[in-house]
Amino acid sequence: MHFGSFMPLRSAWDKGLETLAKDFPDHRFSLGLKPDSPEVFDLDLMLAGNLPKEVYLASPRLKGIFQSFTGINHLPLSQLMERGVEVFNVHANAFDVAEKALALCLAYYGRIVEYHNDLSKSLWHGFWVKAGAEDNWNSIYGKTCSILGTGAVGQALAKLLKAFSCQVIGWRRKSGLALPEGFDRIVPDLKTALDEAEIVFVTLPATNLTQGLLSRELIAGMKGKFLVNVGRGSIVDEQGLYLALKDGILLGAGIDAWYTYPQSGRTGAPSRYPIHELPNVILSPHVGGSTHQATARAVDQTLANIREYLSTGSCASKADLEAMY
Repeated sequence: MHFGSFMPLRSAWDKGLETLAKDFPDHRFSLGLKPDSPEVFDLDLMLAGNLPKEVYLASPRLKGIFQSFTGINHLPLSQLMERGVEVFNVHANAFDVAEKALALCLAYYGRIVEYHNDLSKSLWHGFWVKAGAEDNWNSIYGKTCSILGTGAVGQALAKLLKAFSCQVIGWRRKSGLALPEGFDRIVPDLKTALDEAEIVFVTLPATNLTQGLLSRELIAGMKGKFLVNVGRGSIVDEQGLYLALKDGILLGAGIDAWYTYPQSGRTGAPSRYPIHELPNVILSPHVGGSTHQATARAVDQTLANIREYLSTGSCASKADLEAMY
């Protein structure tokens, strides 16, 4: 088989890919490919990040795509399914995304950003300056939390929340499955999950079924609740989120998944609405899984997937293209 890697040379991938090439000498390895490399047209397997969609379809021989992250909504899924191409992903950053979700929540309730910004300007809060209860912060101890999505991220987050004695409700569409560790119960009705929670976490992937899941109408009914989104922006209605935050319906939000991203350079508003200017929002630039530790795990797990496939002709870490995760 002809295996092609689109990962940069002189990176964390070098040693592992070179070892694979030595261990599987009957296969051809092309490393450091670019989207316009001529080798693209006869690849059987590829290791890729986010390429132009036509690159994934360039080789009529393509059998499998390996990637070092979870989401697959960037791929030409319908065409890949028609061709019988399999996609193998990893969930190496699940804990890190869960940790970021919790951090966003704690930053808001603990008034971390506000206190930091004020003290950096020599402005004090608290009893040291004889301030009253208005300067207190809030604990999440014992709060009821709903996690929308009980996959790898949701399960990691549920266990973290148990350290704060939170009641943890999970929401998922599938019924009849075992109760995951960290959850007190699973509810099949989305409105029940929203109504019963003080804090709502979104940990779902971007799929046809999750698109616009939290509609403007549902968000308008979330009076006094705090929303954390570490899934995808497309899950939460953009205008509805802005209005609920601006009008004080939502207590606040911690957001890592956005609606608009810079097309070039490093600047650009994260939404078509000025969500980022509101005082009750904790902002994060979609880096929930971007830790050094998660990157190392992702490389190791992806290389293990490739090794498993080359050894056996299959790999257990196969994404469901129809379900889009």
